[in-house]
Amino acid sequence: MEYSEIIYLYNETIGQDEVGNDISTLSSPIKSYAKKQSVRTNEFYNATMNGLTPSLEFVIKRLNYSGETLVEWNNTLYEVIRTIDPKNKYDIVLVCSKKIGING
Repeated sequence: MEYSEIIYLYNETIGQDEVGNDISTLSSPIKSYAKKQSVRTNEFYNATMNGLTPSLEFVIKRLNYSGETLVEWNNTLYEVIRTIDPKNKYDIVLVCSKKIGING
């Protein structure tokens, strides 16, 4: 499996406008190449038991990840709900759930 998918990593900052409404602001995107994979069954059921709904996973090089909380892939935003350290010390797995309420 190759790193053939292009994803963009973001951090989200919640601020307030002059009236006190919450406003979401995204950081500048960081482009990364990734391997897309399906969520493993065990991961899916463990997340569901905690009220989360993982959609997919991305494997990226650890050097490209600095704790970003959002992933954009195919014009859709996903929230990083968990990271996994695989046996390969050069990669990191981002378990993602589709972000609701933001057009990506």
